[in-house]
Amino acid sequence: MASLAFVILFPFGAISIRLLSFPGLIWFHAVIQVLAYLLYISAFGIGIYFATQIRYLNKTHPIIGIVLFALLFFQPILGFLHHRFFKTHNRRTFWSYAHIWLGRIVIVLGIVNGGLGLKLANNTKSGKIAYAVVAAVVGVVYLVAIFVGERRRARNAPPSYDKSLQMSVSSRSGEVSPPRHREWYGKRN
Repeated sequence: MASLAFVILFPFGAISIRLLSFPGLIWFHAVIQVLAYLLYISAFGIGIYFATQIRYLNKTHPIIGIVLFALLFFQPILGFLHHRFFKTHNRRTFWSYAHIWLGRIVIVLGIVNGGLGLKLANNTKSGKIAYAVVAAVVGVVYLVAIFVGERRRARNAPPSYDKSLQMSVSSRSGEVSPPRHREWYGKRN
């Protein structure tokens, strides 16, 4: 269950926010991530139960699992703050970077921990290979999505300081206003 959360659902939610664009994309992203989070909470509970029964809590896999569980608690809070302050300031803030980078770290650490779990469980060689192949493919797609998403975001970035005096004229109202920056998650109309 944890592998499904970290190798499929969490990356899919992160990839979607970078590459897709439709009304309600933020909510789509949030729902996918919450589903992955709930799946991981279930897996974590089962894993802690078994790890205590066989006295494996001192092994690397359960320790990383506990760290991931603790870190993931903050992601929805940081995501809410990111969205709230982005809407207020029309740019990324500390909360944005905290949410984005914690998410990236947790996804990579979760994928690595899945491999450690397979090793700890003495999974078959073919099972380990299958996990590694799927994780590698998803990892490459995830990295490409980060790169493409950041490039799109850079194209929509606000002007540099020396160009900040340039103003744009609204065709509807004729009002002059500074150019606006758009975060790349869904189009604003």
